[in-house]
Amino acid sequence: MISLLEDETLKFWDRLMVGAKVTIDGTERDYPIHPSSYIEGNTLKKFVYLSTESGHVTHAYIHDQHGRRIREKTMDIKKDGNGLMVTFFLSLEIKEGITSG
Repeated sequence: MISLLEDETLKFWDRLMVGAKVTIDGTERDYPIHPSSYIEGNTLKKFVYLSTESGHVTHAYIHDQHGRRIREKTMDIKKDGNGLMVTFFLSLEIKEGITSG
């Protein structure tokens, strides 16, 4: 069962991620977050869909409204004219502990 703290933290991150940048053939392009993105359990799943573009996909990241990178990945995909979904997962686990000292 996910705690209220985990649930609200995931919702915060979900709202924070507003767009993506993907590098295809050395050129960085803007992409929206796909509307099928969702939270499942303690994992936020974000998707970026590349439709008809083709070329060598090497890098992608999701950013906030100020352009700050939140999650990024390096890849080596030769994309043809078919669609490609780039996925980003953010899992959250909050642990309680006691510290003495």
